[in-house]
Amino acid sequence: MGGTTSCHGSVNRCIKEAQVATAWDLKKETRSSLLVYVETDTWAEQPSQSTDGGANGIRGMSLLQTASGPFTPSNSPAGLDKDEVAKFREKLHKHNIDTLQWGVGGKKSVETLFWEVSSKRCVLTGEEEPGKLKRVVRLLKVRLIADIFGMDHILVSRMEFMRDGHPVQRHQVPLKKLIWKGEALKQDIDEAELCKEHCERIEPWKDNSMAVLQEQLGISPEVHLLEDASAYSYTVDTVPSDGFPGLKTVYCIHQVTFRVANPEGATCLGLPQGQEFATVTGDFGFNVDSEEHISFGSHLNIWSWSNAKQLLQGPVVSASTALASAAKEAAAVAERKIWLSKRVPVIEEHLSSKEEVKMAPNSRLWSCLEGKTTDWALIHKMAARLMDEDYSLRDFNEDLKAFPELSLYLSDTHTQDAMSSNRTMGDEYQRTVGAFFAIYWLVRSDLDGREGFSFGVDENWVPLKPEAVKQGAVPLCEHGDDIQRRVYDANRRMAFYNNASWDFFRDLFVDAELLVMVLDGKGKPRKSASGRIIYKVNPKRMVSLLVLTAIHDIMKVDILLPSVQDEHAPYHGYASGDLIGDHDHALSYVMDCFADALPSFRELEPTERRSLHFTQCDLCFNHGWLVQAEAPPGAIFTNFREIVKNDSSLEARDVALYFVHWLTDLAGAEPTPLGGCEKFAAKFPLPVLNHFLQSFKFVEHILMRTETEIMQQYLQYRWSNSTPSLGSLPEGPSAIAKMRLACMAQVNAPRILKAWDTYLPEADKDLLSLEMARTACKRQQYNKRNVPEALLTNPAGPAFLIYYGPAFLQFTESEGLSAGMVDCQRLQVLAEIYRRARSLWPEQNSTSSVAKCVEVRADTIKGLSISEIRDALLKGDLWIMTRHNQNEAFIERASHSKFNALMRGQKQFQVLELSFLCE
Repeated sequence: MGGTTSCHGSVNRCIKEAQVATAWDLKKETRSSLLVYVETDTWAEQPSQSTDGGANGIRGMSLLQTASGPFTPSNSPAGLDKDEVAKFREKLHKHNIDTLQWGVGGKKSVETLFWEVSSKRCVLTGEEEPGKLKRVVRLLKVRLIADIFGMDHILVSRMEFMRDGHPVQRHQVPLKKLIWKGEALKQDIDEAELCKEHCERIEPWKDNSMAVLQEQLGISPEVHLLEDASAYSYTVDTVPSDGFPGLKTVYCIHQVTFRVANPEGATCLGLPQGQEFATVTGDFGFNVDSEEHISFGSHLNIWSWSNAKQLLQGPVVSASTALASAAKEAAAVAERKIWLSKRVPVIEEHLSSKEEVKMAPNSRLWSCLEGKTTDWALIHKMAARLMDEDYSLRDFNEDLKAFPELSLYLSDTHTQDAMSSNRTMGDEYQRTVGAFFAIYWLVRSDLDGREGFSFGVDENWVPLKPEAVKQGAVPLCEHGDDIQRRVYDANRRMAFYNNASWDFFRDLFVDAELLVMVLDGKGKPRKSASGRIIYKVNPKRMVSLLVLTAIHDIMKVDILLPSVQDEHAPYHGYASGDLIGDHDHALSYVMDCFADALPSFRELEPTERRSLHFTQCDLCFNHGWLVQAEAPPGAIFTNFREIVKNDSSLEARDVALYFVHWLTDLAGAEPTPLGGCEKFAAKFPLPVLNHFLQSFKFVEHILMRTETEIMQQYLQYRWSNSTPSLGSLPEGPSAIAKMRLACMAQVNAPRILKAWDTYLPEADKDLLSLEMARTACKRQQYNKRNVPEALLTNPAGPAFLIYYGPAFLQFTESEGLSAGMVDCQRLQVLAEIYRRARSLWPEQNSTSSVAKCVEVRADTIKGLSISEIRDALLKGDLWIMTRHNQNEAFIERASHSKFNALMRGQKQFQVLELSFLCE
């Protein structure tokens, strides 16, 4: 591979706004490299981005420089004839096309349309009659299909970065705009003539099928493709253009289909496992300082393999549906205004800047904070007053000026004077303020905190009341209109307000010693008139949390990332001179080696500094595995426990602080702090959040209890507190398996447990009871009353983690069979997966085997109904488990030819015996 990638100049600024962090070390003649980027759940500045609870993360994938061209200076805006472009713009205006918004927010520019016309990638019709102007484009789309783990997948671009760096989310197959011949540009050519399937005025589509794949994907000759001639289609559709608002476009689309015959030989396409990859076309990011010099047609695509069945069953957008796009666009503008109104104005003190000071590990970091000091008196006042009734949110926000580090979140903002409002500035700044507000609201949960957290505030920054929300109030507005109410989602917020586990929030703050009980003269807890224990803020500890919140995400501003100095190398795997790209490791490095660079951190007491430093550790802790009981305790806790135990200075309160910070940071993830903690109140599944909150108090005991003890206590708690009730705690050899299945199935738990008791064969019960009770821990067992005798006498390993096992059990069926039989069949399939895994990894009694956990990936069946799994068998295919390495196996669908290929290749695999599905 040839390096890691990012871009320069204005393109780089746009990509940074899209949360992509990269760094070019690539020359034009280099064809392959590595793209490393940070993906978040808010790619663009839109209020309605999907938030499924996924965490932000660093991703890496192969990057291919394709040879599509020609790309020359004359093909860039700088090379266009400015006078001709001005005339062209005037022509558009004469046809009542408003180009004011072209070239911004992902819309294409007038220069781009001028280039498309002049390079014959489109033609314009109706030029003689005002208001009748249309753009006619002929496209060749190529649907590329590959077998991935036995399921057909189609290659699509899920994300495209345009030449201006703007990200566009889509599901688009590879395509090419065909080139018109000169006579097509004559004014007297009829539009119907241009739209004929067999048009002589366009380059032949049949000659371009492979060219599309070579230009878009850089596909190599080693990839063997078979064309499905019967799948060819031709369609014509007239729709308002998304790229050029106000200009109708006629799309004449030829679509062809190819199948990858040899997935194992198509590694350049992310095969055979269906990994994502990226391609860059043209000048995108190649040391170009100005967007003016980037060639038209330059772009970067992130390609993904999507399940063919799900993709082809997606909604079809017709021309009539597309006609509503103008109304959608107006609604989007309104939503954008609402979204902006929920952001806080930037505090003036945080906008100042100074000349750059050349100092390690990052000059900008020192420059932004030179001469600035932390106002400790103000911070201590903030901490002390958090529970005062007259300490308003506006007061709290104003007091944030005490933290000089908040200016760092705006250190890459160079255009504030040109902005209409400083509310548009700094998403990371807004998210950090949101995390501060989450602390404010949660500390005040017995005052006005629940309302502020759930509903946001009015125009006076006073928390909205439930009664007002029911009557149509929305943040900063007494009575919202239809769009405001739709965006606000009052019903979901009301459900959160009424059903969130508020006591668990408070208990976590107490465990972290951020809140302490108020005692009476006899040393007993003082209670309110309603009988609730009264708490007060622990100022010293609260100051530490406020400091952590101020500095935690500063390294998400990539111009602040530090370089490792010679005397500190290697550091977390980074060599001397390396730029630390992981923002947690970057902050940890500054805390370790350059604490003086952060005024608020350096002046904390040593014990508090150690607590904050702990929050930056990579704890290797997957909370979802615990909440869904997806993994054995060793896979969940062992690494976490070792890290905590190795630092003798750590206490249980530090683990609790880690989770408090994790929680408030996630609560503020939406950059709209005045709208309440929208991530939780309006977007995060409440049952999942409550399960997370409930689990914290168990994980906090990681220093005092074994992994298996914590897991068993958590499973018992979940069972005993399940809604609806699951009855008394299970006993006997199947107890652990049943408690894990209840967590895995979640809302389906009553049905799955009934299927276990009523229909499941005894052999499958015995197998699941045995395999699901393995701990993957050295010399640890669950309570002997709750596991099979065989495991007590022979604690062999490895244990298994059935990846996506919970999703498989949570799938909602629409079967003709009784629900009980279908649920039983799911349990039988799960048992067979464990059975085949044990065949691939036979029991061993060594200590290392007992402590080992093998992952079995069930990706291919997690979203399938029982009938769909059965249909594959009836068509003659097999479901197999293939061992890929010492630690991992995959469930795959295999035809007879694939089965034979695995046999010839002497691959380790097992056929799943699922004949019971066909009985």
